[in-house]
Amino acid sequence: MQDKAGVRVKPQGAQWHAVVRSRLAGRLEGIARIVSGRKSGAALEFDLIRYGSTAMSLEVRAGGRRAYLKLFDPAHTDYAYQREKAALCALRESGLVPRILAYADKPRFLLCEWSGAAAEAEGNASLSPTQFAEKLGVWLAELDSVVPSEDACGNWYTYLQQFSGVFDMERIRIARDMLSEIPLCGRAMSRNDTALTSFLNSAEGHLMGCDFERAQMRPRGWDYVLGYIGLIEQFPENTGAVLEAYSAGFSRAHKGALIVEELNVVSRILYTARAMADGRAAQLISWQ
Repeated sequence: MQDKAGVRVKPQGAQWHAVVRSRLAGRLEGIARIVSGRKSGAALEFDLIRYGSTAMSLEVRAGGRRAYLKLFDPAHTDYAYQREKAALCALRESGLVPRILAYADKPRFLLCEWSGAAAEAEGNASLSPTQFAEKLGVWLAELDSVVPSEDACGNWYTYLQQFSGVFDMERIRIARDMLSEIPLCGRAMSRNDTALTSFLNSAEGHLMGCDFERAQMRPRGWDYVLGYIGLIEQFPENTGAVLEAYSAGFSRAHKGALIVEELNVVSRILYTARAMADGRAAQLISWQ
């Protein structure tokens, strides 16, 4: 067991390899057989990729093959684990996420195929901001076509009333007329996260999404809105070109009822409302 090059956060107290041995006791032989393709007696090796607040991410090798293992902290509730497990199982054959190979509720872990650079920070190092944004738009459009969904009625203004602790509601009220005219087009399983670090650029050049710990049913287009906000926050120096590439990628790949111009309106309003709620008014960008 060793640290992966560039690992950013290490556990406090007990060494991480002792934590892995303890939590996976009785499961190591089974994991080795799955990773190795059922080779008998294959040695099992672990590299630590990241040690986060709710889980540690590991590269696993056995029998000349490798996989990605996410081991969740039992000190936390199992919401993050259950959400990510459900999302990966639902999208197992989609090609949009690493294919899940196995999971266990006790201990809580997910074992997935290794896809490209499984260390998130390395996954898109070769992509420019506009290339990544375009691929993200395509990925979200394709995701919208395969995730579990259900009917929903109403409009974006009425829906956003429940987020008073997240957005500056005065910004929402100012935009009431515009938001009221944009209908909800049903609900769908959403990744529900503005963080854009958990994406891989696979060996085939396709974007793959990871980290579904916050997955929930949200209005269709919700992930597009959060992606729009995330791109502004990650690439503030190149916002115009990045957002143009993002919208173009989504429009080209999307086959459903969502209208990208309407989603852009919602995105701009919520970006402003989020920044105002966080006290970052000075960082707001101009739309002129």
